[in-house]
Amino acid sequence: MTNSEPAAATQPTANQPNVASELYLDALRSWSVRVISLMDRERFSRTRGCMDRTFWAWKFTDFPGARFQEGLCYLGFLYSTDFPDNPYFQNSKLLEWIDGGFNYWCDIQRSSGDFDEAYPFERSLAATAFTGHYLSEAFEFMGDALPKKTQDRFRRGIGLAGDWLIQNDEKHGFLSNHLAAAASALYHAYRITGEGRFEKRSRYFLDKILSHQSSEGWYEEYGGADPGYQTHGSYYLARIQHFSGDKNLLDSLDRSVQFIANFMHPDLSLGGEYTSRNTQTFYPAAFEMLSAHSSAASWVAQTMRPTVKNLAAAGLGTVDIYNLFPLLNNTVFAYLGAKANEDKMRPPQGPSEEPGIIHFPKAGLLKVRRPRYDLFVGVHKGGVLKLFDREQGRLVLANSGYIGTLKNGKTFSSQWNDPERKADVTEDGIQLEGKFFQTSRPVMDPWRFMAFRLFSLTFGRMKAAAYWLKSLLVKVLIYKKTEIDVSIAREIKLLDDGIEIHDKLQGSPDDVVDLSPGDIFTTIHMGSSRYFVPNELVAPPSDDYHQPVPIAELRAGVERLTRVTIDDQPGS
Repeated sequence: MTNSEPAAATQPTANQPNVASELYLDALRSWSVRVISLMDRERFSRTRGCMDRTFWAWKFTDFPGARFQEGLCYLGFLYSTDFPDNPYFQNSKLLEWIDGGFNYWCDIQRSSGDFDEAYPFERSLAATAFTGHYLSEAFEFMGDALPKKTQDRFRRGIGLAGDWLIQNDEKHGFLSNHLAAAASALYHAYRITGEGRFEKRSRYFLDKILSHQSSEGWYEEYGGADPGYQTHGSYYLARIQHFSGDKNLLDSLDRSVQFIANFMHPDLSLGGEYTSRNTQTFYPAAFEMLSAHSSAASWVAQTMRPTVKNLAAAGLGTVDIYNLFPLLNNTVFAYLGAKANEDKMRPPQGPSEEPGIIHFPKAGLLKVRRPRYDLFVGVHKGGVLKLFDREQGRLVLANSGYIGTLKNGKTFSSQWNDPERKADVTEDGIQLEGKFFQTSRPVMDPWRFMAFRLFSLTFGRMKAAAYWLKSLLVKVLIYKKTEIDVSIAREIKLLDDGIEIHDKLQGSPDDVVDLSPGDIFTTIHMGSSRYFVPNELVAPPSDDYHQPVPIAELRAGVERLTRVTIDDQPGS
């Protein structure tokens, strides 16, 4: 069986709906002290209300990152929501601190309406869009509790941000989650100010996302499909749908969820190295919000609820400070969605349980289901794969391809996202070929940092130069590739009780120092990837799994065979 649509109903594997909201509420309660500690709460401080503690407290950075102000959404929820054991409900001190946070966001906004995330004068669409969205949500939580002066100032600020988003767009790549946040921020600006131009521009970004949605259901992220990031971006679209009632958007989201559902692993992790951006983070809100409309969303919501506590998928307690507030705020709306839909959830319907192959050729992703195992393959990534024991619900094998070192000290790898890569897929296996590429994983040093900061503070003040710099960074960190004269032909044979990986490597060894297979690694910059998930602890299938490739034999060709049988693995 080969298809591209989830089918057949399955039973939920998680908490029943009537306890779901409490699961999220328990998680939300535990973060209040840490979040408040991140804010400068001193009334007469020059940075009163700043939530970038590295900037205002440690003074290790030279500018405040605007996106830390997104924590106001969570604080606004605490202030406005009367739930048991909530000492922050309508608390006057918390109101004072939130007021400071709103004013600080306005303080660091440029007169043009934009904000910085990664460096000064960045003119970041992401920072403008995400903070615009989350502070608007906080503004709605607070109602008239904020001082009138602060309310008026924020209305002017969200209007400025909206006008900037009208005049600017994402130039360095297509990132659906950024564009979804922009569409939502603009829709909020429309709701807050009543200005129709913001709704019109919101529609522009929304149409742009939907026109790039694949017929397979996925939203584009740097030219590919990334289920982890898609759980994030879908929330902003679901929020717009909640306000607008757009039925076409609801249909789009249902197709998105049906696609995502295929990549929830038997151990409740998801995605990873075989996807376009390598992310494994699960954002639950969209699925809880859509569960009254979509059977696929209901299945994902119920299936993945245990990860709130066990962190099988990267979540709260896993991510660093740069993803804390988006995930924490997402959990707020997962709670609200679960609470609102407790008696309205559709019967869950997940991917088919029948053995077969589900192939998404445009995404370059393939899922094989056998009675004993599930196999996930990144075709566009050169045959990167993850193999799971279905009965035990555990990872058996992760194979991210080959990685090695060149004489110039840089690394090279077979793992590269190539949308043009083709594969021969049959019921018995998968065959594909590809080249090796030099990978780019630079880090800052003092001299490089000084040159970077000098440019951003001088030429970078000019809009054209700022956009050039952002495009250059993306090219170097994500798109840049230098072909190496080594190739791989990989065949993955599908057995009843496991798989066989047949690799043939061939090429010139002149610049190659060493080369070996790797279980879990990535080859592009992605700050939101490589968060730890428990299945990383799985041991290699054999002692010689990481055995280096004999470089001297590469010219003639080196063949390697890896056979993994489920019954032979520990825990079976």
